[in-house]
Amino acid sequence: MCYADTITEIDGTVTAYCCCGWVEHEHTPESADIAAETHQNTPDDESPIAAA
Repeated sequence: MCYADTITEIDGTVTAYCCCGWVEHEHTPESADIAAETHQNTPDDESPIAAA
């Protein structure tokens, strides 16, 4: 199970990341929250990381 979160960068963009290694840069606060929630709620067998 993944536990995604977000962090605000010095330049004002937001990075969404997870303990599994997934990361997406240069989001707005709203889009980062959506990306993190989507990642966290995607079943492991549907995750692009699991397919790698």
